[in-house]
Amino acid sequence: MYGPLEYVVIAFDGNNFTGQILPALIDIEARGCVRVVDLVFVSKDEAGDLTILEISELEEAEAAAYEPLFKEYHGLLTAEDVAQVAVDLPMNTSAAVALFEHRWALGLQWAVKAAGGQMLESGFVNPETQAEVIAEVLEA
Repeated sequence: MYGPLEYVVIAFDGNNFTGQILPALIDIEARGCVRVVDLVFVSKDEAGDLTILEISELEEAEAAAYEPLFKEYHGLLTAEDVAQVAVDLPMNTSAAVALFEHRWALGLQWAVKAAGGQMLESGFVNPETQAEVIAEVLEA
């Protein structure tokens, strides 16, 4: 059983993906709050040509840096998921598409199931809406 899954697309203008966010990903997974269950790299050059690289396709030297995240590789992102990201990706941009499992919610899922309940819906507030709400609260 998986906890709730969330995908994020982290884009970098100018195809400037340096891996600087990797320590933060490793840290949050080490704390047990979330687990990275899939990671795909997508880049679109100035001509619109795409490069898609699954984490499992990295060269051995590159893959070693990501090893703490992938004790078990799940590969849950589909080709359709990645294709949608690729369509929306601006020219001359790279992106990391990460799929997170919210491990903290597993206990709640089990408790709901044991109580005869069911999770009907879940979702996340998008970053723009979240910023607007916070700004409104701070102004009040």
